[in-house]
Amino acid sequence: MIRNIILIACVIIVPLLFWYAKQYGDIQSITFQKALSSSEESADTEQATKVKIDATIIIDESHPLDIPSGIIYAKDSENTIFKIEYTGKDPLPTFTQAFPVSIFGHVHNGEPPYVHASQIIGH
Repeated sequence: MIRNIILIACVIIVPLLFWYAKQYGDIQSITFQKALSSSEESADTEQATKVKIDATIIIDESHPLDIPSGIIYAKDSENTIFKIEYTGKDPLPTFTQAFPVSIFGHVHNGEPPYVHASQIIGH
């Protein structure tokens, strides 16, 4: 009897755990401005929330690509151009103008505001 109860509980609980992990485990992509406003609302003592921003790389005279120092510029879906400071361990892909990427990191206020990225994945 107890064996049947345990088996039924596993059949019900395991799929629920997978569903919950799928729903709430992924970082949803947001825009730079949305990430910036949410970081401004959080208290100074709180750790910055990790965000995912889908964007395209910008390379021009005003926004030079500086891979050795980790300085990159990108444009999000709202056409906001923002600075990225990459400090991840993985080597970066070869970037070209309008190269699509997903940027994972924390947004910091400053002059100018920027994303401190720990991971950049090319598409």
